[in-house]
Amino acid sequence: MPPPVPPTILTPPPPPAQDGSHYAPHEPFLAHASPRSTEIRVETSRRDYKLIVRLPGYRRDSITLSTRRRRILHIVADSWEPGGGHLERRVSFGYDADLTQVRAEFDGEYLRVTVPRRITPMTYMEAQLS
Repeated sequence: MPPPVPPTILTPPPPPAQDGSHYAPHEPFLAHASPRSTEIRVETSRRDYKLIVRLPGYRRDSITLSTRRRRILHIVADSWEPGGGHLERRVSFGYDADLTQVRAEFDGEYLRVTVPRRITPMTYMEAQLS
């Protein structure tokens, strides 16, 4: 079995069209672009993946994490303060990530998300090669 693919931060969805080419029943009320001070860092260890997301100006009750198709972690944050905005990122994981056991904590600036890794059994051939 090939080694698992490291987590990949997928590009955010495009903002709603403003030129009339796409019918939208409403106008966006938050700036779709996330503030420039946000960043995502991924750390990998043998036991888990850690995502560190810098979210200054966001509150804990405006952050949502969800999983999709057991391989994608969806992070959404909205800030209703002046100068705030909307952050939406998707992170794709390999087969070894256990997205049913995700843990997260937010300290007011950094969102720390821990995704445990499943232990993959070593096959007889892999044992012979090492």
